[in-house]
Amino acid sequence: MLERAEKLGVELRPHVKTHKSIQGALIQTNNRTSKITVSTLAEAEWFADAGFSDIVYAVPIDPTKVERAARLCEKTSLHVMVDNLQQLDALLTHSGEKPWSIVLMCDSGYGRDGVDVDSDEAMKIVERIKGSDGKANLYMLYTHGGHSYDVEYGNIAEIVQTSEQERDTVVKFAKKLYEAGLAEEGKLITGVGSTPTCSHPPSNLDEISEMHPGNYFTYDYNQHLIGSCALEDIACKVCTRIVGHYPHTNTLQIDCGWTGTSAQGKEYNYGAIEFEDNLKIDNLKQEAGTVTTKDGSKIDFSKYPIGKMLFILPWHSCASIHQHRVINVVEGEEVVDIWDVCDGW
Repeated sequence: MLERAEKLGVELRPHVKTHKSIQGALIQTNNRTSKITVSTLAEAEWFADAGFSDIVYAVPIDPTKVERAARLCEKTSLHVMVDNLQQLDALLTHSGEKPWSIVLMCDSGYGRDGVDVDSDEAMKIVERIKGSDGKANLYMLYTHGGHSYDVEYGNIAEIVQTSEQERDTVVKFAKKLYEAGLAEEGKLITGVGSTPTCSHPPSNLDEISEMHPGNYFTYDYNQHLIGSCALEDIACKVCTRIVGHYPHTNTLQIDCGWTGTSAQGKEYNYGAIEFEDNLKIDNLKQEAGTVTTKDGSKIDFSKYPIGKMLFILPWHSCASIHQHRVINVVEGEEVVDIWDVCDGW
């Protein structure tokens, strides 16, 4: 991803929410302790304490978090996100020593969050920032093409089209702000990205400053089906052991439930079991799961003794990792490092 960003002429500001670990972030940045993206203030604080700076908090802020964000701004360079005048007003009513560095979330078709760049409110937000008497500065236009996850599996052309939407949305709005005298060309940062769109980017990212994917760090089974990666690219695995044989129901029981790998992806058997082409997870409860065959054939229980380890390629690695407090880094069959995972919000 670092090489792809360089070829496209943009900087990689990786999202660290997938793994939430210091070591993982350093791999993503090639050992640079700056320019990252986070999803929680807890993550921002965690990485700031480890010496990271230039952190984008990529969720629209709510008023109850303003004081906490202000304290963090005194320690490091934090950029806070808004997509609503009420959020901006909450920031501007706080008189801190440093001006707020504002990231404006722009909707490029996802529909989850972000301003409609053609709306009056989008312009009013920027005008309010411009007229804030130095209390805030517009730092970045940011978009996330989350609808790239909703494409028909394997439809790479549609993913590329979504990546073009991301680019065109922020470039168009930036030009509108330049023409209105509300931003200065060359100083306003423009950022795009999701893992599918950054795995299959457009032919160019002209006039884009940064891209901010995150899940690519480990990928997962959903990304494999989307077409972002090959099966062997999935680096996140949830290890579980067989604890029961049930010939009368043709099932195995494993000691991993949804607390171990999340409940996402039930309709796709929660992911896949590595090296076991005909096994699937049929159901997950809190601390246990049921495994059976995909084609209904009888399980050869002699191949799956009690205590045998299975490796789940999870549906969504971000959700699976967040079920745990550490990441075990494995080389061959040996744990060679253990990474602490940031917890909380």
